[in-house]
Amino acid sequence: MKTKYFQSLSFIAFCILAVSCKEKTDIDIPDGDPKLVVEAEISTEIDSSFVRLTKSANYYSSADYLKVKDALVMINSDTFFYVAEGVYKPKATYVAIPNTTYNLKIVSEGKTYTSTSTLTPMFRVDSVQQVFKPAQGFLKDGYTLKYFAFDEREPIKYTYFRFGKNDLQGNDSLFDAKILFDNGVTRNGSYEFELPFLRLKPNDYSYMIFRSVDKNMYEFINAYNSQTTGAPGPFQVPPANLPTNIVGGALGYFATYDVVRSKRFLIK
Repeated sequence: MKTKYFQSLSFIAFCILAVSCKEKTDIDIPDGDPKLVVEAEISTEIDSSFVRLTKSANYYSSADYLKVKDALVMINSDTFFYVAEGVYKPKATYVAIPNTTYNLKIVSEGKTYTSTSTLTPMFRVDSVQQVFKPAQGFLKDGYTLKYFAFDEREPIKYTYFRFGKNDLQGNDSLFDAKILFDNGVTRNGSYEFELPFLRLKPNDYSYMIFRSVDKNMYEFINAYNSQTTGAPGPFQVPPANLPTNIVGGALGYFATYDVVRSKRFLIK
């Protein structure tokens, strides 16, 4: 009797689910007020510092993001001036200085947004060496690169690193081919690191770009990675707003970088 009872309950539950799955459900997603979106970067390279200001858009909107053109933008005592496409830039000779704390201030539509970041010096990269690797798994045989460095910075420091190959312009992007790591193990002095998944042939060349980042930016890039990598599925990170170090109700980030670029390395 007990078995038949549970079988009956299971059948009834199945019928209810089957019927309910046929019903159409409409979910209203409120538009919400547009928020200021900040992309702010200053670095130790000339003509690479900028602040980009846009407005957030409705999830289903196909329109371009609104560019903010009339804001007051300052970092410490330096004014950033509007150029185009929501981008504000400082004077041409502007260069950020390591071991300096930078304060961002934005005034837009009567609201003030602020952020603070300390520019951490990069570790020293001494040399680069090519290393031949036999074919393994999905990787063909070829050369990878190993760099030798020296790092005694305390306490834990964070680095955003990327590399490219056969690119005459040495193109660089915050959100492309990135590796994030900290010096929790390597900060005791000299160490070496071999680039993963890189396979070069004779006459190919590669370049490396290192950026120091603070803990806030490290966590921002990590969160960005989790939201934008991997195919959709049950194990994909659910969509969510990225963390921000902007105070005042804006979205986005304020990053300070000490940049070290290796010389173009030619495989021989």
